[in-house]
Amino acid sequence: MKGLSGMSARFSLYRVQGQSMTPTLGHGDYVLVRACGASKRQPRRGQIVVVAMTEGSHLKRVVGLPGERLTFTQGTLLIDGDRLPEPYLQGLPPYLGLGDSEYSLGVHAYFVMGDNRARSTDSRHFGPVTRSTIEGTVVCRVWPPLRWGRKPGR
Repeated sequence: MKGLSGMSARFSLYRVQGQSMTPTLGHGDYVLVRACGASKRQPRRGQIVVVAMTEGSHLKRVVGLPGERLTFTQGTLLIDGDRLPEPYLQGLPPYLGLGDSEYSLGVHAYFVMGDNRARSTDSRHFGPVTRSTIEGTVVCRVWPPLRWGRKPGR
């Protein structure tokens, strides 16, 4: 994903690279991102966020919040024992993996995943992320015009 400069410090324009967020966002889409510093609000479950990693920024969806226990079992994602409804997956499997796994999130940790779980490197691989690594939240898709809209995938 590439960020474009020239906008205010509160908002940035990012170009989606790759397929980890399909069907919600596709390769080549552009999204408007509100910087986390521009808002005192904590990221919410279901929001698409920009996560800063050593190899660059990545778009992912917040699925787990601080203090929660996530369990992946038999193709299902559970939050504190309850199945997480994920309508934004649009029929894609909620969990792809070889075995069951569980994560307990700390007080500042978030679990993020791509919507296209088969093609996403996310918290299942690099672990939970902290609030300080979340650069911003996606406000809307701005390109292509036929797919323009607020809150993609919600």
